Amino acid sequence: MKQRSFAYLERLLRKKTGQAIHDYRMIEEGDRVMVAVSGGKDSLVLVKILSLLRRAAPVEYELMPVYVNSGFDSGFDRVKAWIEDTLGLDVIIHDAYIREILDTVGDPDKSPCALCSRLRRGHLYSLATQMGADSIALGHHLDDIVETFLLRCFYTGQIGAMAPSRVTDDGKNRIIRPLAYCTSELIDAYFSRLEVEPVTVECPARPDGKRMLVRDYIKRLERDIPRVRYSLFAALGNIDARSLCTKGGDPCGS
Repeated sequence: MKQRSFAYLERLLRKKTGQAIHDYRMIEEGDRVMVAVSGGKDSLVLVKILSLLRRAAPVEYELMPVYVNSGFDSGFDRVKAWIEDTLGLDVIIHDAYIREILDTVGDPDKSPCALCSRLRRGHLYSLATQMGADSIALGHHLDDIVETFLLRCFYTGQIGAMAPSRVTDDGKNRIIRPLAYCTSELIDAYFSRLEVEPVTVECPARPDGKRMLVRDYIKRLERDIPRVRYSLFAALGNIDARSLCTKGGDPCGS
């Protein structure tokens, strides 16, 4: 992304985030929105933009930043201070002891990512219920959604991604992704202007080779199809079910 002013980037992020919230009806009057703050750039941009939007929004809603401490991060104190001093929001810290759990029950020959993700998600869902949250806001952006779509197609034979707004299978929690229309480049450019350092992560996970491969594919496609990411994202909401390869209600080849 070419050099843009901070004000321009902020206006663009607010516009795209506000549009996603409107299109998917993510936030309603009186909602209590729990914002999952990992301490990384995506979640920090999310809480900042939601805070700015709240001041001008036509509806009243409450923001509740929550940090699930897995034991792998350091430096969250500076992130907490920035959120509280700059945005005027109280941060709730929940110690999840995930590192200790993985050390005890994790398989050293397997990636800990899946178990870690399930544990984090479980803590977030439980906290949301305890706090009476109407939704849980996550920092996933357009690139995350498109990459997940291709990963599922390539490696699992499924059509699916990360829905901008969805209710969990048990019907108890609503997940929203207000940055669904924002690219990683836009988020990175804006975050680089914020006066806050993300947490330092000491995660034992190996790099996600499959996701990196898909990310590289998309970059190569963009040389010939500059807006391919946007087309892929649009395709997820423009499905011609009648043309899909199905047989007796089951995917072909099953």
